[in-house]
Amino acid sequence: MTVLGLGGSGHDWASCATDGRRLVAIDEERLVRSKYGLGADLLAGHSRRAVLDALGTTAEAVEHVVACELVPRPFYHSFRKRVTVVNHHLAHAYSAFGASGMTRAAVLVCDNSGSLVTGLKSGPGPREAETVSCYTADASGLRLVNRVAGTHAVDASSESAYYQPGETDNSLGHFYRSASLALGLAYSGPKTRYPVSEDGKTMGLAPYGDDRFVDEVAELVTLLPEGGVQISASKVNHVFERLVESDEFEDRAALAYAAQETLERALLHCARDLHRRTGMTDLCIAGGVGLNSVANGRILRETPFERVFVVPAAGDNGISLGCAYYGLHQLEGLSPAELPALGTAYLGPDYATERVDAALAASGFTVETPDDLPGRVAGLLAEGKIIGWFDGHSEFGPRALGHRSILAAPFPASVRDHLNDNVKHREWFRPYAPIVREDRAADYFDLAQPSPFMLVVARVTRQDAIPAATHVDGTARLQTLNAAQNPKVYELLGRFESLTGCAVLLNTSFNVAGQPIVETPEDAVEAFAGMRLDHLVVGDRLAAKS
Repeated sequence: MTVLGLGGSGHDWASCATDGRRLVAIDEERLVRSKYGLGADLLAGHSRRAVLDALGTTAEAVEHVVACELVPRPFYHSFRKRVTVVNHHLAHAYSAFGASGMTRAAVLVCDNSGSLVTGLKSGPGPREAETVSCYTADASGLRLVNRVAGTHAVDASSESAYYQPGETDNSLGHFYRSASLALGLAYSGPKTRYPVSEDGKTMGLAPYGDDRFVDEVAELVTLLPEGGVQISASKVNHVFERLVESDEFEDRAALAYAAQETLERALLHCARDLHRRTGMTDLCIAGGVGLNSVANGRILRETPFERVFVVPAAGDNGISLGCAYYGLHQLEGLSPAELPALGTAYLGPDYATERVDAALAASGFTVETPDDLPGRVAGLLAEGKIIGWFDGHSEFGPRALGHRSILAAPFPASVRDHLNDNVKHREWFRPYAPIVREDRAADYFDLAQPSPFMLVVARVTRQDAIPAATHVDGTARLQTLNAAQNPKVYELLGRFESLTGCAVLLNTSFNVAGQPIVETPEDAVEAFAGMRLDHLVVGDRLAAKS
């Protein structure tokens, strides 16, 4: 069998192909080299072709094509006679539960807006869209247990407008997006009319703020009985714009703090009600709000759920993964226990050694193949060098997890400023993430479970040891790693600890601000040439600028 899942909405298009055993997935942005895939030719569908090629099959051989209701029609036009279109939040839920490997769990989906629950995509309103959906999942499949919806205001002159964000009442996703837009933390490239909020930046800014706006912002979100939330999208927009009229950093940081605190309270409210309804001990999370790793950490610490799994592609790119799982379960008849769970997020295509060698040969770099690559790189990192690290299949989702990473020592604290100012060219207040062996995590972090996808924030217990990877509030969005997940980086961590006494490295994505993470060997070579990195690892090769 071959199932092709297609994801995205007004951005973040992605494809996932599976034969029931292997999963291959990639974002359109990685191939067209445009942030969030903006301006991509969806009819051409480069990610569709890439995942089918990686699986060794063709479009003609695909048995099932699944997309959600927010995926624009051009993305599946060539499969229109054999496409199954499913609910947006259901696809999110499948992505989380299918990837988790859990046998029984509650599922929480929260985003800006999903499928319409009333009204039509175009024409006069009113229309309502889902904003929070709660499910139970077990051997029999997924069942909706609770849903929040709100009036969805969008330019409905044509159906294509429906795929843009719009403004949705009772939406925690819109609430946080509105804060990001008011703060100017959004991407507005030349290929789109609509800014894409960069909510991770708002989350990073929040710890610099005080509580001056918390009461006023909290009043915008009413927590209802039975896990509901009530929010006026237009009022949120108005209040947020007014609060930052001064454009002073202190006011901007205070708005970020208030929005983050209010979002966390609301998500805890939703999660606790879901536990009350289901009594389950495991929770899966998906939807764009699921990328808020600070909130995820609080859900893990402050609700009765004992385990929390967040799918690495929690945003709309992960819809492709959920659609693939839906196809395997609902159309091919696999039981949930038979779905291929994610051991890692390394779902991208692989690149032949010959292609790596050709890219390096054309670069003009000095290239060697060390007998002991981990030992050599550990020594360079211990000397304070910054390393671009490219290896194997790319990660699916927004986090670099050791295959498309920039690695550095997590000390001294000035490493963070050097990376922000001179390497990544991004906002000074943004933090960096640590990576640590799973069995050494407890020595540095207060975390009750592994965090393989860098989607849970925890308190750092040894801030003095890793100051460049510790945020201003004493926390970090860490990645834990075991030997099976990434043997090379696992070995590198051990060798680095032997040299320095520190079991942690700083890990950030291999890109500069405004660019997608590198995907191909050619991308890695080009990025290295233009960045202030000291060395580049590509597979088992080590390169330096001549």
